[in-house]
Amino acid sequence: MRPGLTIVVPNYNKAGYIKQCVDSIESQSYKPEAVIIVDDGSTDDSGKIIDTLTKTYPNVRAHYKPKNSGVSNTRNTGLSLVDTEYVSFIDADDTYCNKEKLALEMALQREHGGDIIAYSVTKFVAPDGSSKSKKKKREYYLQGKVRDDLIITRKWDSIMRDYIVRTDTLVKAGGYNESHSLYEDYELLLVLARDHEFYCTGEFGTAYTEGGGLSTADRTLQERAQQEIVETELSDDDAGHRKALLRKRKWRLLRRRIRNLI
Repeated sequence: MRPGLTIVVPNYNKAGYIKQCVDSIESQSYKPEAVIIVDDGSTDDSGKIIDTLTKTYPNVRAHYKPKNSGVSNTRNTGLSLVDTEYVSFIDADDTYCNKEKLALEMALQREHGGDIIAYSVTKFVAPDGSSKSKKKKREYYLQGKVRDDLIITRKWDSIMRDYIVRTDTLVKAGGYNESHSLYEDYELLLVLARDHEFYCTGEFGTAYTEGGGLSTADRTLQERAQQEIVETELSDDDAGHRKALLRKRKWRLLRRRIRNLI
């Protein structure tokens, strides 16, 4: 692996967003060695825009998949093309909202020995462009060994997205589970958290536009999928520890449902 960072951008029919996404990457104070756009068989004008971006930015290259095969396969395809020491992912309809995002996260990697998961605060944005997030003090966000916190969904409002990780660490973890179409990113976080520590910059990093995901009608399906991932992750844990975590998780989810009803 050569030194530096690669940003992988999975894209599927995001012609109206992908230029803004890549422009935000190229505006970072820390310049990635490469930006790899992996197009998942788009049927809109994504190809034309991606080709223009590869001509505009020397470090941007494209990989076109012949047919749509899902975001996990697309991310793993991108991972297989990375030849730098570090990698990060950002969806084509998201943007970096802080020009120091990558610099701050790479600084955390150096500070903590180079094999941690470095992340920033996600700014959740409504479809009208208004921010739905208020940044808290850095101490609020999960730091260090976070596996149990992730399982019980402690501080679920600050779940890690678009983090920087060593490429070989992500490969060793197996990348994204292509057999899951729900919470595959959460499952990967749990796998990484077994042996690696997480550290947050405490600053906003990515602007994530809500409104394009699963509807509330799918909430039962979402909860079932997440619970299956958790139970699989805990299958090798001590029985007492597993029972305690599942009990804490149950009560946190119940309190969250009650808050949403108020």
